[in-house]
Amino acid sequence: METKSSLFIVGAGGLGRELLAWAHEIPTEKRNWEIKAFLNSVATALDGYDIDFPILCDSLDFNFTGEELIICAIGAPDGKLPLCRKLLQRGARFTSIVHPTALVSPTAHVSPGCIIATESLVSPGAIICSFATILGSTAIGADALLEEGVTISGFCSVGAGAVIGEGAFLGSHATVAPGTTVGKSAKIGARTAVSGEIPAGSTFFGVPGRMISGF
Repeated sequence: METKSSLFIVGAGGLGRELLAWAHEIPTEKRNWEIKAFLNSVATALDGYDIDFPILCDSLDFNFTGEELIICAIGAPDGKLPLCRKLLQRGARFTSIVHPTALVSPTAHVSPGCIIATESLVSPGAIICSFATILGSTAIGADALLEEGVTISGFCSVGAGAVIGEGAFLGSHATVAPGTTVGKSAKIGARTAVSGEIPAGSTFFGVPGRMISGF
């Protein structure tokens, strides 16, 4: 019988608790891990919640052996991506969590450290880079590219061939037209539709989306 790795969830906020529920819905025979605990900077973050797993310590204080697996359940890219890179330097080994109801094309590529939540679609040829988070009922079009640390909220649509730059954030129900490039660390507001070239570091809001901050 194959020994399963211990899985630690980094982040014990709302997304961490959601991820715990999603992980439990993955059939046991399809898991190469068993959930062990949370790693979080606030030791009391789970107080008042009916959670059977403890918070061991801050993830930056954890002694990684290379035998365990981790998944980062932090939604904000500006916090998630720097932390994940620090953990890699400390020897952390990331896995991805793909909910059983998600549909991921066999020709799509999903890198380690990603979360793909309920009822999501990842189309043929799409590339999902490390530490990307795709929340429920989101569609990623054919040949789209999600760079490292991207967070795509629920009910979003990313068109075919679109590029979502490193650390960018899409609010719920955002729409990115086919072929659009969303720059590094840009933020697309909830229910916002964008097309063309979205500058790095900018914030867009509305239909059609208009830049409300940035360069």
